[in-house]
Amino acid sequence: MKRNRLIAAIIAVLVSGTLLTGCKSTDVKYPKGTKTYTFTDDYGREVEVKKNIKTIVGSGPNTQMILCTVATDMLVGLNAAPTTEQEKYYPEDFVDMPTLGQFYGSKASLNIENLIKASPDIIIDIGEKKEDGASDMDEIQSKTGIATVFLETSLDSYDSMYKKLGKLLGRSEQADRLAAYCKETSDMADKAAAKVSKKNRKSVYFGVSTTGLNANVEGSIQADVIEKIGARNAIHTDEEVNGMDGGNPVDGEAVNKANPDVIVFGPDSPYDTVHKDGQWKEIPAIKKNHYYETPGEPYSWMSSPPSVNQILGIRWLGKLVYPDLYHNDIRKDTKEFYKLFYHYNLSDGELNKMLMKSYGK
Repeated sequence: MKRNRLIAAIIAVLVSGTLLTGCKSTDVKYPKGTKTYTFTDDYGREVEVKKNIKTIVGSGPNTQMILCTVATDMLVGLNAAPTTEQEKYYPEDFVDMPTLGQFYGSKASLNIENLIKASPDIIIDIGEKKEDGASDMDEIQSKTGIATVFLETSLDSYDSMYKKLGKLLGRSEQADRLAAYCKETSDMADKAAAKVSKKNRKSVYFGVSTTGLNANVEGSIQADVIEKIGARNAIHTDEEVNGMDGGNPVDGEAVNKANPDVIVFGPDSPYDTVHKDGQWKEIPAIKKNHYYETPGEPYSWMSSPPSVNQILGIRWLGKLVYPDLYHNDIRKDTKEFYKLFYHYNLSDGELNKMLMKSYGK
């Protein structure tokens, strides 16, 4: 998202007269005697932060997901409230927290007043670097007087991000466990991908929406898992890549022409009807039953949002596309991931339901 959407969100609050005043400097304000140190974030910004951070908020749903894997109990505000289906993966009091909105994206809706009332020790943004991102962090910090930092991560660097986050929040023990899991998964994928020659790379179509005809095309962050496992995206576009979860519109003819080896749908897809749908049923991957629906609880393993769930997506999609190269047990992996990242023990019944459309026919 361009910076002007973030600034527009701030201006909207200023105009309404709800923004508290008194924090006009980018310097963070702490009570006298507060122990602090200088933290250098991944934009290179030097920010004075508390040595013993107790309360936090994130910049948006992606960051919120990551913070929940390390420090759910430290959150004092949500960027987006969980749905009824997602609630079981979080503490009971989680749903009662104030909703603050998010910094970026088409749903940018930051509520500065509620953010200040929540009074976190720190505001954290996690993700890919953004144009003018450093200025955005300065802007929020200036308007709130709250330390605001950015941690960079991508599908290949969750391990290093988690280590930084653990040190920042004083939660290194949990964060290091997550870092190790991410590193092990990334290394597994890299080792498998190295064994696949360019001409033998299988192609994957990743379609989202209820029609399945919005493609997360080559170059979109939502489709990063495809290339990570050593496959190639079946759909390339010369048009601008839609970096949001809606994908780029295509039609059945384009999918048929691409002739993907594997078709992956997002949650709430046409999975149940494609075998008898005219625009789908003649596609070889459909005829061969090489189509699947991505699990989506509490969030998709591929995108929506493209966050740490993609780590499990690597293990899942790798096993589907290259079963001879990925020797992991996806049932075991799924239970382990939910226990480690969501602190949730999946029952066999829940696991069976989760994998019903996504693992074998």
